Amino acid sequence: MLNYRYMLILLVGIVPIAGAAGFLLGGRQNSDSESTTSSTAVTDRAASQPTANAGPKMPDFCVVIKSTNPLAYYRLELENGDSEAGTSRFKTDGGVSQAVGAPIGASDNNCAIFDGTSGSIISTQNGGIDEAGSLMAWVNLSQLPSHARHILYIAGESENGNDFDLQFETDNTLKFYTDAGSFTRYKPDPALLVDNWHLIVATMDQATKNRTIYWDGVAVAIDHAENLPNKTAPFTIGASSVWSGRFFAGGIDEVALWNRALTGREVLAIYDATK
Repeated sequence: MLNYRYMLILLVGIVPIAGAAGFLLGGRQNSDSESTTSSTAVTDRAASQPTANAGPKMPDFCVVIKSTNPLAYYRLELENGDSEAGTSRFKTDGGVSQAVGAPIGASDNNCAIFDGTSGSIISTQNGGIDEAGSLMAWVNLSQLPSHARHILYIAGESENGNDFDLQFETDNTLKFYTDAGSFTRYKPDPALLVDNWHLIVATMDQATKNRTIYWDGVAVAIDHAENLPNKTAPFTIGASSVWSGRFFAGGIDEVALWNRALTGREVLAIYDATK
């Protein structure tokens, strides 16, 4: 009988101890679970918050341009600024102001407005074009060149005897010069020039002897000529650095320069990125 009593006492003592241990263990498990849940909730809340330093999303058009690795890309959002590619900068001079820009799919896009008499933009991009090159610009004329009675210079690297210039001439024809005076040309409908944005891309390739003008994503002029290499002049927008008086009248936006000839597929992809 005595042995049974001792066994009963031992059992009665063990049960509370086990229960307490289970309580303590269970309490610790609950605490860990709550801590994990709390940590997860904090992480989720942090992930849901916007990044404090994140800037506005770049329009698809700009993303496509940058993916083609241009030498320089001037968005012209401000009167002075940095290229979106490379290390060059740009600075306005004379009659240049800011206004709503080209229809690239960004509601806050700005452009440079040139007064047609004194406005120009000069960059620190010098040369960089050798055997092949391309340049691009959105343009919106405020008047026809035939009414302005002077050449409206869009962009390029002007140099005596080694041209790389894109401009509208007084017969309202768009011309692209790439050597010592020869050019390829395209004459758009004058009724669609003034107060309308158009994307212009011009390419040259000495290896194939091709020069091409693209208008709103479509190749509209192609010819074959000797395209002189080794362009060294500064890249300017809205006025030539060599030929005086060729002040652009109207808006220019999203100007880019490449040291290779863009393909037709690339040009179309750039234009389609605005849709």
